[in-house]
Amino acid sequence: MSDPGKGLFRPAAVFTAGFALRLALIAINPIIFGGDTILRLGDRFTLVKAHQLPLLQLLIAGVSLVSMDPVWVRLLMAIIGAGAGVGFYLLTRDIFGEPIAFASGLLFATNPYITAVSTVPFQEILMLGTLFFAFHYFYREGWWAASLWLAAACLTRHEAWAACPVLAGAYWWRYRRSWAGAAMGLLWFGWVPAVWIIASRGLAPGIHYVVEPTLSLARFVRWAYVAWIAVKFSQATVVALAAVGVWRLIRRRAAIDWRFALPAIFTGLFLIALLFSAHGVTPDPERYVTSREAHVPICFAILLAAVGLQQWPRLLAPIVSVSIVLGVVGAWWYLRIETSEPDVQVSYRMARYLDANVGKDEKVQVVPVDRNDAWLYFRKVRQLFGPEAELQARAEVRREQPEPFEVVRLRVYSHLRPDQLQVQSQSCHNWLVTWDDVQKPDWAREPKVTIRTGTITASAFRHECP
Repeated sequence: MSDPGKGLFRPAAVFTAGFALRLALIAINPIIFGGDTILRLGDRFTLVKAHQLPLLQLLIAGVSLVSMDPVWVRLLMAIIGAGAGVGFYLLTRDIFGEPIAFASGLLFATNPYITAVSTVPFQEILMLGTLFFAFHYFYREGWWAASLWLAAACLTRHEAWAACPVLAGAYWWRYRRSWAGAAMGLLWFGWVPAVWIIASRGLAPGIHYVVEPTLSLARFVRWAYVAWIAVKFSQATVVALAAVGVWRLIRRRAAIDWRFALPAIFTGLFLIALLFSAHGVTPDPERYVTSREAHVPICFAILLAAVGLQQWPRLLAPIVSVSIVLGVVGAWWYLRIETSEPDVQVSYRMARYLDANVGKDEKVQVVPVDRNDAWLYFRKVRQLFGPEAELQARAEVRREQPEPFEVVRLRVYSHLRPDQLQVQSQSCHNWLVTWDDVQKPDWAREPKVTIRTGTITASAFRHECP
């Protein structure tokens, strides 16, 4: 008779490792980086933002009903990240069994890129975790559970939709090869995308967009880019093991389990969809997408690493131990890079200064520089929908994000009340905060503090109101 305590030890250890590492990273580096992360925390109760799916924002809104302190949202992300590690452990256990699953779960829980990015409210870790549980319950023929977990993933990011045909097709192929089986598979695993498309009248509501039906040779550079990110921000041991895993699969193709084939097919569909993503990024939107798209290739690389681990079962402990050390150091290094960006540093240090010096009855006027960060979005809307849609997009941005990004970030970083930070001030304000060389009133000559990092400068001026 099996020992229940022994069965719970390994998933609990994977959860604890992922959670403890994220808590340590949050404590060491409390700065929230990223653009989407700041916008989500700046407006917590608007659940559908542009083309983004709503599940993570719903969780953020729920936490914010208890406290508006961003640290609680980061704790939420730490729990989600640790839970995703358990999901990956269960998925790999279904494919490889023990002890490969335990080693693979620890490799995922300490991956430097996934761990660091999941300390702030990005959507990818929630998508991954829900997908892992969806695959796990599918392998166990728990159709209701698999359907609900996949539904959660499909309400997190559109990339998860690629799993719908994978699971629906596998359901038909393995369990019910009939028209009724095909229909049931689509119902189990495709209902959320169908409902979303009907409700939104497309992949995204209004003038927002997700895919472009055009393709250029330049877009194949996106594959090389996400592959480079996956290699660059993974432990060297995992990259080497993944290479060994590819070699083993080539030599023993007949031994590939159908359970391994499903995430492989999902990754292939994801890469194809990446070519048609309408959300390229600067400096070249055709060739580049957000680096966070590397989450899926990284996960598949860890699955390949699990195949590689089968080559040396007696070396599991030393290989995993070295990988954990490399993962912890890599996560710390990645966070340090992201949070050392000049605009992030200046905003955070200014927020700390204001928290320490602004009285509870004092008000601060913030005058940021206009950087026109939405120009790429406006250009894409014009290309896809025409000039009238661009005007509508500009009006929507002014309505949904009435404040410049630096002001939103200052609000997120600061503990001042919302009414204490103002962009337009009709009454006398006790403090003035300016970015770069914006025009200042005559009295603002000697700043109380000037914070400069790289090319970004912000100053705070004290004003005695009559």
